[in-house]
Amino acid sequence: MKKTIILSLLFIGPLAFFIFLSMGEVNFKPCETFKTNVIEVANFKKDTTSFKNNINIVHFLGKNPNLKDTQLFNINEVAFKKLAKYKKFQMISFYVGENNPKIEIIKNRLIKTNGSEDLYKWKFICLDSLQTQTLYNSLKTKSSLDHNFASDDAFIIDKKNNQRGRTDDDKLGEDVFCYNMLSVNDLKNKLVTDTKNVFYEQEVSTTSRKERLGKDEK
Repeated sequence: MKKTIILSLLFIGPLAFFIFLSMGEVNFKPCETFKTNVIEVANFKKDTTSFKNNINIVHFLGKNPNLKDTQLFNINEVAFKKLAKYKKFQMISFYVGENNPKIEIIKNRLIKTNGSEDLYKWKFICLDSLQTQTLYNSLKTKSSLDHNFASDDAFIIDKKNNQRGRTDDDKLGEDVFCYNMLSVNDLKNKLVTDTKNVFYEQEVSTTSRKERLGKDEK
């Protein structure tokens, strides 16, 4: 009798727990739209990547990308490695200066860290200073680009070319529409979370799991 009860509990317990979980709702918080119609990068560079139909994290490295080593290391380790598995995700680094040798140094470092296979979702796009300023001005920002046309902030741009973020951060009434790449806390607890929320909103509800994930799904 005791054996029967134990076996029944072992079978019924997990089944009941699974049913309980399956009845629960997905817990995610929709992100705020801070700017609509962010300038499309393909307007500047034909036959290049596009914001449209992708969920993008973008940032500005300017004329001296090597000065942003810490920022790039942070966003790579904390954000890119966690989000690169999604097919519709891409990271875009804008820089100034055609054939800038410092970009190749950065790419080689990332390849050594991540492996060349993972880097194809990280785009490095050269814009001139006017194009960089024009694109940056189409975003809601906290500060101007520095004298190198660079910034420490990263931005989320969704599939419809809208800038996304969160309101009432930590109940302080502050809007978060950009994320400081020098702050691991900002990247981990805000940027990654908000990007996943945008991804859920625009992808999970409209596509299958197989379509959403890249070939490295685990």
